[in-house]
This record gives sequence, structure tokens and C-alpha cells, in this order.
Amino acid sequence: MKLKILLVAVTSLIIGVLGTYFLAPSFSSDNVLEHLHEDEEGQLWTCGMHPEIILEEPGDCPICGMKLVPVKGSGSGITSGEKEILFWRAPMDPNEIYDEPGKSKMGMDLVPVYADEAGAAGVVSIDPVVVQNMNVKTAFVKERQLANKIVTNAVLSTNETTDKIITTRVNGWIEKLYINYTGQKVSKGDKLLDIYSPELVSAQEELLTAINYQNATASSKVSNIMESGNTLVKNSIAKLRLLEIPERDIKNIIETGELKTYMTLYAPNNGTVMHKNVDEGQKIMPGMNLLRIANLSELWLYADIYEYELAKIKKSAEAKINFNFMPGKTFSGKVDFIYPTINPKTRTAKVRININNTSGELKPDMLATVTIIGADLGIYPTIPEEAILRGGLSDIVIVSIGEGKFKPQPVKLGAYADGYYQILEGLSEGTEIVTSAQFLIDSESNLKAAVKKFSSEPSKIEANETDMSEGTSTNKKVEQAPVKSGMNMEDESHELEQSELVRTGIIDLEEIDENNDGKVYQDAMDWNVISDEPGECPLCGMTLQEFTLEEAKKNLEKHGYKAEALSGGNETGQTNEYGVDSPLIRTGVIDLEAIDENDDGKVYQDFMDWNVISDEPGRCPVCNMILQEVTLEDAKSNLIEHGYQVK
Repeated sequence: MKLKILLVAVTSLIIGVLGTYFLAPSFSSDNVLEHLHEDEEGQLWTCGMHPEIILEEPGDCPICGMKLVPVKGSGSGITSGEKEILFWRAPMDPNEIYDEPGKSKMGMDLVPVYADEAGAAGVVSIDPVVVQNMNVKTAFVKERQLANKIVTNAVLSTNETTDKIITTRVNGWIEKLYINYTGQKVSKGDKLLDIYSPELVSAQEELLTAINYQNATASSKVSNIMESGNTLVKNSIAKLRLLEIPERDIKNIIETGELKTYMTLYAPNNGTVMHKNVDEGQKIMPGMNLLRIANLSELWLYADIYEYELAKIKKSAEAKINFNFMPGKTFSGKVDFIYPTINPKTRTAKVRININNTSGELKPDMLATVTIIGADLGIYPTIPEEAILRGGLSDIVIVSIGEGKFKPQPVKLGAYADGYYQILEGLSEGTEIVTSAQFLIDSESNLKAAVKKFSSEPSKIEANETDMSEGTSTNKKVEQAPVKSGMNMEDESHELEQSELVRTGIIDLEEIDENNDGKVYQDAMDWNVISDEPGECPLCGMTLQEFTLEEAKKNLEKHGYKAEALSGGNETGQTNEYGVDSPLIRTGVIDLEAIDENDDGKVYQDFMDWNVISDEPGRCPVCNMILQEVTLEDAKSNLIEHGYQVK
């Protein structure tokens, strides 16, 4: 029994030794290291806080000392299996996104955006470690009704319509002043001051002389003499009226025949003396501002409204007013007028609110806090203001797609209140958006471009430099490599830009026209895409249009490209601005009702060349896009918006 056990043990030992001898090479440390090296070949490393740092080996960030993290997608590993389609987009507008395949608004086939190609559509893919280091915070778009209340500061002022300035039209002196101090209340008809003026005395003497002459000529049988007396009296009375002598004083002079050595000025209405600019015995001049009287029973309140809040304000809006001197009491008023100008320094507009002050509690120049109940803003999707990245031409919001993927989304903003903006276009309720660290995500987007430059093959760069140094013609035909189905969209875009049909520099049309038929095929959108044979544009997929060499040259020059001069013989006569002769291209003052021959109130319009309009479905003769059905009113708005004249 012991012998059998011994034999089994020896046999097992021999088998183990032989197995180790034959199998060990395949699992040697050298092979394992080589395998790891192959997996990590091409892998780049970056800092989560400083994405501009890109290194070929792991380690610490030279700026902050943090551990470097691998750049996602920079290695050479290849995953197997079918690629995941994130969404479908229009080839001409990356912001036109769909969940399923189909046609874009321009009638072009939608293109898929894969998970590993999302960057071509503006999607940024960030490693979760980097996302955590960035402290990215998100929120969801919610529908809500923004507060339509506007709280602002205001200042009281007098009612301009009741302000009166007391002045005179003669030279003289203040004989008697009945107003003793500023702030004195007066009633309509109260005496304000007496003025002695030699001019007034002279005017009264003229009246008395005219009356005596009238009486002396009253018995004359000569009608002209009688009439002259009446005329002198009328003229003398008119002169006194022009000097603002009260009617009662003129009547008293006529009845008594006595001169008044002074003229009395009376209060024109009830009010308070706001300014007293003269003293008793002072000499005065015509037009001099003597007194200013204002009625304080109704005051005006001027409130400043910022530009972005003006849309909420409307005339007759209710206003609640509070003053610091009287806590707990609220005055009511209404917006009476919105001033038509903006203060260029404060960027505010003034609104005027009428406020009753019959009790006399309020004083001009008091400060107030005003709450104006504005117009109803409606219910819209809203986002926090910190989620918006301001651009020169558009506003951007970073949308979180999930799994570390982010996409910049242009939005159209509406009203603003309490830290939130309305979203009129671009986002819907429930969309997850980034509210912090957006600028770091933008840095990550720039990092992806830096990685591509960093990892470019030197041979390609050297080849490009060699071609440029040798002055290779940009119009020379080069064999175009077929596009591989597995390549991502950014690589595909790079190859398309290198297509033989995309012309750069000074374009020689006669060299492109190899068959010497005097015609070429040109893209009506990317005008520098030119071929000698029919086909499609490698950039946008549109069908190339046939043009004569002269037409193609005009198209290039019109859109900022340079072309070699033609040797002659290619003139084709007059063409329109597109180089295409078609009745669908409307010029001058466009009559939409005349185009609408079937009187259905609709036409078909091109959304790129807006003056291409038809009464029937079809394609644009310029860019070959499908014409879109619009109402006559919409077509008119489109034309006016893009600078065309409409009947």
C-alpha cells in the first residue's frame, strides 16, 4: 500500500515539472509586461484640475502635484461589438437632433452619431474621475411661472402739470411782497406781489387819452373820425392785456379814470410756494422767475426700471409704495407713463406713478421702495442664470447626456426674474443641465483637440510639409481614399477636407475642365467644391450643379475665393446673381399673391435661398434643397427678415 502511494507521488511530481517547463514561457514576466505595454501604447495622461497638461506616462501634475489620470479614448484599445448610436442629426445643422433616422428640415438624410464619435457633434466625453475633480453640478429644466413683480427704488416729485412760474413782462420794482417765505400755502386769486413800473403807468395814460379822444369825436359827423377814436381805445386796452394787467384793473381804470401806480400779481391756482427768488424793493426784469408754485395734493413718483425688466411693465399697472419714514403703511398708485428714452449711464428707463397726497404726509424728493405688478409672463421651461454661458452671438447651456457625456446646446432666452431665465427655444422640461464648472467642460473640449494634435503621426505632418514646400498645385487631382465605415466623424471630416474636389488657393478652372467642354460642376453651398464630372459634395452631400467656367468664376469671386483669369471664349451672356436661370428665383419687389396661382394661401420656399419661391412642391434650382411649404404671411416675414422687398 505504501509502495503505491509513493509511486503516485513520484508520478505527480514528474508531470508538474514537465508542465512548468513547457508552459512557463507563455506566462513569463517579459510577455506579461509586453502585453501591458501593448495595451497602454498610445495612452495619454492629464491632470483633472489642469486639462492643458498632457503627458505620455503616468505620474504627478507638474502644477498642483495631483495624480495624473488617463485621457479617455487616447489609447489604442479597440472594443468589439456593434457601436451604439446616441442620436441622429442633420448634416447641415448639428443642433437639429432626432431620436430616429429620417429627413432633416432641409430634406437631407439624417446622419447617426455614435457613442465613440460624439465629439464630432459637439458632445464632450469626460472621464468620471475628471468630472468629480471638476465638481460638476447639474440641475433639471423645470417649467414654472416667473414672478412678474418688479421691486425698485423711486423718488417723489411735484406734478409738472400743476407747476406755475410767476413772472412779469415789464421792467420795475417790487413795491409790496405778500409772500414772506418758501413753503407758504396760497389759494387761487391771492395777492402775491405789487410791481411799480413806469411802462405800466405810461400804458394806462395812453388808455385814458384814447378814451378822452373817443368822447371828443363821438359827436362828429365824419365817420372816419368817430371810428379812429374807437380804434385807439381798443388798441390801448389790448396793450394793457399784453402786459398782463388783470381785467378787473383795466375795467377800474376805464370807470374811474384814475391811474394805478403799481400792478398786482395774483396766484393762478392753489398750491405751495416752492421757490421765492425776489425780495421787497428789488428791481426786476421782463421774464425773470419771481416765484414757483406747485400743487402738492397729487405727486409724481419716478421709478427706475432696468432694460431687461421693461417687458414686464405696462401702462396702468398697479404699484405698491412704501416709505421709510412711515413703516407699515403702504400707498397705492398706477403707472401713468413710461418714458421713451434710456439713461445711457445707468441703463434704466423711468416710469411715472401718480400718488394721492391730499393728507399732505408726503414731501417732494422723498425716497420710496416700489413694487410694480407687471404683465403675466406665462409658464415656460426655466433654468438658473449660472447655467448660461454668454457668447457674442448666442447663449449656450451645457446639457448632461449621461455617462460622462456633455453637449453644448444653444438656447433662446426669454424673461428673467429671481435668478431664472425663461427658455423659449433649445431645451425642454426634464433636461439635465450643468450649473457649475461649465468653463472646465469647455476646457475638456479643447483638450480633445490638443490630444489629436499631440498624437498625430509624424509621417503625415512631414508629408504635408513636403507637399507645401514643393509648391504642389491645390487643383491637381489626387487619388481619393475610400472612407472606412469604422472611422469616427472627426477623422472623416479631416479626410473630406483633403478631398480633391475641395479647391484652395487661386483656383484654375480651365485646369479643372479636363474635357474642355467649358463647363464644371460646382456646389452651390461650398462654392470651392468643383469637379469636371457630375457627383456630390464631399462636405455636405449636396448634388453638384453644372455651371459654365465664367459662371463658376463669378460664383467664386462673389463668395470671397480667388480664381485664375480665363483665356476667353467662355462668355455665356447675362445670368442672375446665382448663375442659374430659373423662374423660381424672384427678384425686385416680390408679389407673393401673384405666385400663389391656386389661391390656397401657401407657397413653397427655400430656407437657404429665401427668394426661391414656387406655388408647387419641388427643389431649389440653386442648392437642390427641398422647398418647404409656408403660408403667404410666413413667406413675407422670411423675405423681409433677409432683406428682400415684398409687395
